[in-house]
Parts: sequence; structure tokens; C-alpha cells
Amino acid sequence: MTQLVITLKDSSYVSNIRRIVKSLVGVEKVSAVRQNEARTTTKKLSRYEKSLLDAEEGRVNEYANSEELFKKMGI
Repeated sequence: MTQLVITLKDSSYVSNIRRIVKSLVGVEKVSAVRQNEARTTTKKLSRYEKSLLDAEEGRVNEYANSEELFKKMGI
């Protein structure tokens, strides 16, 4: 197995790069680790910590109001 390490200054590109690399043939696993948050032990993140990570990595949607959200959902 071979590993490829990519260092990014701007973490806003992580989700896009992860999606692109994951779509390549032969890629088994894609993971991202923040340099200052690298852990030596595996820690299960709480829902709150996961939501903060989602927000930091751009995996959130914003709507002006509830009407816009409902329209997007098809309700």
C-alpha cells in the first residue's frame, strides 16, 4: 500500500479534494487530519464536535429563512 500526503494551507478545499480523490480507481481510504489536532489515540467525537468539524470543513447549508429551507426540501 502506498500513501500520498497533501498539505493544505486553506482547509476549505478539504471536502472537494477528498471527494475527487475518493472517486479515483484504486483508492481504498481517504482521511484528513489537522496538523494541530493530530491524535495519537482514536477518540470518538461527540455530535457537537462532529457538527463543529462539519462547519469548519464547509459541509453545511445556509438559508435566509425557513421558507427557503422548505422550498429546497420540496415541502
